[in-house]
Amino acid sequence: MVSVYQYAALADVEAFTGIDYSAINSTKFTAALVDAKITLAERMVNGYMGVTVDQTTTDGIKMATIIIAAKILHNNLIELGFHGKDEHNLEIIDMSIPSILRLFLSYDAGVDAIPMSGADR
Repeated sequence: MVSVYQYAALADVEAFTGIDYSAINSTKFTAALVDAKITLAERMVNGYMGVTVDQTTTDGIKMATIIIAAKILHNNLIELGFHGKDEHNLEIIDMSIPSILRLFLSYDAGVDAIPMSGADR
């Protein structure tokens, strides 16, 4: 299973956090759960940006997705008892989700994948 919009891959989130999520041995913390959390982060970005699937993603959209997914996964690891509350090395995870969205997406917009052509250009 992969995330729905594929703004960010599991490897992107793992590289950002330095955590190998597949190495966590748990029936509650599965690959499907990780992909679902990445999809949730993508939907939050979509809701804030109004980005449609037919648009390419910008660096801001990708980074916001990665950071929000990392924040959600970090909270899941705390809930399941795998991490302590302050057990991370990323200050940005402590930011609220609306703050992360504003930081990366205030001046960003999705780009049309197929530029318009003809007289209306």
